[in-house]
Amino acid sequence: MSFQTPGILEIDHKLREDFRRRLKDFGITVDVLDPVLAVIFRTFAHQIESVYANTGRIREKLLDDLIAGIKLPGRYAHPAQTVVRFISNGPHAKTLRTGTELNAKAATGERLSFATDVSIALSPAQIALALVYQEQQLQLLPGVDISESFATYRPSYDPVRVNLGPQPAIFLAVENLGPAHLSHHGLFFDLSAGAYSIQQGLISEPWWFFGEDGDLSDKGLMRPHRVHRGVRQLEWQVASSQRARREEGLPDLPDGFYAGRAFLFPEIVDDRKLLCGVPRLLDVPLSRLAGHDLRSWFETPRAWIKVPLPANVPALHTAIHGIILHATTASNLFCLNQTVHFEQDGYSVPITRGHHGLRQMLVAPLSVSGLDNEIYHSAPGNTANPAEGWYEITKERITLHPGLRPDGTRQTGANIRLWLTNGELGNLVAPGDITGFASSATFDQIRVNHLTAAAGGTDDEDYSDARRRFSNALLTRGRIVTRSDLESTALGFDRRILAVDVRSEIERGEHGLHRLERLWITLDADGFTRPEIELPILQEELKRLLQARMLHGTHLDIQFEWKQGVVA
Repeated sequence: MSFQTPGILEIDHKLREDFRRRLKDFGITVDVLDPVLAVIFRTFAHQIESVYANTGRIREKLLDDLIAGIKLPGRYAHPAQTVVRFISNGPHAKTLRTGTELNAKAATGERLSFATDVSIALSPAQIALALVYQEQQLQLLPGVDISESFATYRPSYDPVRVNLGPQPAIFLAVENLGPAHLSHHGLFFDLSAGAYSIQQGLISEPWWFFGEDGDLSDKGLMRPHRVHRGVRQLEWQVASSQRARREEGLPDLPDGFYAGRAFLFPEIVDDRKLLCGVPRLLDVPLSRLAGHDLRSWFETPRAWIKVPLPANVPALHTAIHGIILHATTASNLFCLNQTVHFEQDGYSVPITRGHHGLRQMLVAPLSVSGLDNEIYHSAPGNTANPAEGWYEITKERITLHPGLRPDGTRQTGANIRLWLTNGELGNLVAPGDITGFASSATFDQIRVNHLTAAAGGTDDEDYSDARRRFSNALLTRGRIVTRSDLESTALGFDRRILAVDVRSEIERGEHGLHRLERLWITLDADGFTRPEIELPILQEELKRLLQARMLHGTHLDIQFEWKQGVVA
């Protein structure tokens, strides 16, 4: 049964009848209602009708308060995202910083601004060739251009048979490397619409650099980790002297439309600048593809990369349309810097005001501070000092509550920095519509090649989507309380974990009795490239994750086993 919102006449009639019934309870009967009371009832009915009409808005406001209460990103607009390749004409490496502004033109003629999601390095490096291995067949990937040195052999794109193990894999060779090797270089995978399992494999499986001997070692092992807007930063699995670089000052935004397809190599220090002529077991099949003896071609050291994938992925040679170096994502995202003088502008200022006829929508607050750099908090509950300023923010306005100066007087203004977007309008940017840099003189030796259409931009997050996101956040707060929580967390940690058996015990330790959770984990033997390297890392990371989420004082013991027997 659908609920019908009552109108003003129905509410007014109900108020009159309730009033007459109440008078009758006291023995008073009236035929005609006093005109003053009639006006009061009609006015009150109008107010009640307004409340009924705004029920949806009240629900949205309550949901916004709940989302803010558990520190989730607000229910704001989402920026459109696209992919851009940068081509450097100079001989030396260059760096494009996060937020580098790009000029774009929508299909309807509006001029928009996009900004790079992460910092990437540019150099003369290029992909020499890309290979895919699946079902004991190795072949060149048709969507990737091969280098001139290899193209002279006129290689065949037909597969050759070779046994490199049960795992499908992608092999990349990169040449023309400078002193920085592939440090902070961007890589984009152009995938078909049905290649979701490949995308999941790229963001969850380990990546490898081949060593100088053409084999895999712990020095070359990397794993993708999410950074800004869904770009994946590769990080070394074995500790390095330099940690992976993190972007600063960026809002915690949801993944963009091209999340999981753009990757960023880590900082590659001297002892990890791995090069080899050819990986083991690839020399013979490569020579068969080229139809020539490639020993002279193998003499040039190159960076060789292997990305193993799950067994259930679709045909790689058709699902991967291209692999592009020096490419990354860019979002329709720009920063508003504004100084608010309370006496002149008031304490509540609009956010969605138009600029050059374009509507601007809030994505996330970046920072709010007083004129003397005093920090403003996002809610009054975040500060224990009543003299500190705070602010409230909605999709349309930001309301500032000034703090006190050291002399006890009120602050007179504030500096606000907000991330804004043009919302759905950003989706109208087609391939090639990003024409260059906003400050072209600064990047006169870098050309922009816009690869994909922008997508994913919204003016607002739908109520049902926000409610679902809030519900999922409540159900997945990361706490491990029950045995089922422990089993599901371990199973979800890595696809190569097939089964988890939890056995709870009480054990006597140095400080008395304590609870011990003993996990027997069954692993997929075909999911590992080098088990002797990957297993200790998997055990350490899984134990660290579980202990961080379990109740204090609970100890863990993790044992791995194949189906045939214990391995660790």
